[in-house]
Amino acid sequence: MKIEKKDPDKDTSGGEERNGNLTIRRNKTVDFIAKIGCLIVAFFIWFYAVKNDTTLYEEVFSSIPVDIVNKSGFSVLSGDDVTVDLTLSGKRSVISRLSASELRAYIDMSSITAAGKYKFDVQYELPNGVSLVKSTSNSVTVYADNTSSVSVPVSVKVTNFMMEDGYELGRNDITTDVQNITATGPESVISQIVKAELLADIGHVTRTVTYSGNITLLDAAGAPVTNSYIKTNISYVTATIPVYKYRDVPIRVVFKHGYFNEQNVSVKVEPASVRIKGEADAVDAVSLSYEIDEKKITSDTSYTVSIALPGGVLNVNSVNEAVLSIDLEGISSRTISVYNISVKNPDGILYEPITGPINITVQGDSSWVERLSPINVTAVVDLSSLGSVSGSVMVPVTFTFAASFADKVYEVGSYSVSVRVNP
Repeated sequence: MKIEKKDPDKDTSGGEERNGNLTIRRNKTVDFIAKIGCLIVAFFIWFYAVKNDTTLYEEVFSSIPVDIVNKSGFSVLSGDDVTVDLTLSGKRSVISRLSASELRAYIDMSSITAAGKYKFDVQYELPNGVSLVKSTSNSVTVYADNTSSVSVPVSVKVTNFMMEDGYELGRNDITTDVQNITATGPESVISQIVKAELLADIGHVTRTVTYSGNITLLDAAGAPVTNSYIKTNISYVTATIPVYKYRDVPIRVVFKHGYFNEQNVSVKVEPASVRIKGEADAVDAVSLSYEIDEKKITSDTSYTVSIALPGGVLNVNSVNEAVLSIDLEGISSRTISVYNISVKNPDGILYEPITGPINITVQGDSSWVERLSPINVTAVVDLSSLGSVSGSVMVPVTFTFAASFADKVYEVGSYSVSVRVNP
């Protein structure tokens, strides 16, 4: 028999057994630690659940408005602005997610049949899982009235305005885009309203103002009438506030041909001016000027003229006529015979010769009239407007004067001559 010796440092069978035991021991340690960890986690989950889902929690929700429902056609004069603070109870997880908008407190007025003062219990609507612990008020007292309507006029009160001298605020002529408004609300309040007023703060003005704003309801004493249940069909009004300008407009006389002046005529106007008022632009545009044809005046004379003003401009003096008096000073006249005749005939009309003389009255400064000779005057006959006429026709005559007399003398009246036109 052969006996083999074992190397004590090389034990293969025993080594494998020892490694396996070590692995088993390590796995058991890991399992134990894992179990301890799970136990800890489970404890915290249990603790959280107990604290949040089983324990009741209270919280206060402030300023919850108390609604009023089923008013039965009545208006509420008081008690419509009540709020309450609610203390609610529930699981923390529910309470923590709750907002005031999810809570409702209200009173029901459906039981009333007449106007008066009533006390109603406050009712609540709360989410599931929440209960009411207490409320700062369990009842609300309201005063109810019948609903009524009234139509009242709109007026405008102008405040804080400034204007220059010569301007005026047209208080009596203010207009609004709405003449009346209708107010609806509690009968006892509505009965106090007599008008709706627009306060207009227009500042410095020189022109008509358009102003818009909200109206205020007033009683007979001018005090505001307010109630949250009053409704109006119109609340915004636009007013047109006239601003008038005053002006004294002189009445002027002008002469058509320029022969009259301060040296040879005296002009008097009665009245000398007219006081007017109106919109600034319209007033500034007014001119009272009357034209006189001096070729039609041979002696002292007077004219009565009408004073006409444009629309929108008022004659403050209520004077509808003016008298224009014209006195000749240093002006004389004389009759002369004119032989020099000139014919304007651009169309070549056939006509028989025009013979003179043409007697005319000339007028002007006395010294120049006396020096005037017929040779200094030419009669001008214009045939250009005759067209295809034939036979004898009357044609107007104008006169020209030699340069030295042109601005000093002139013919008085109108003249014409007979001209025979050949076919």
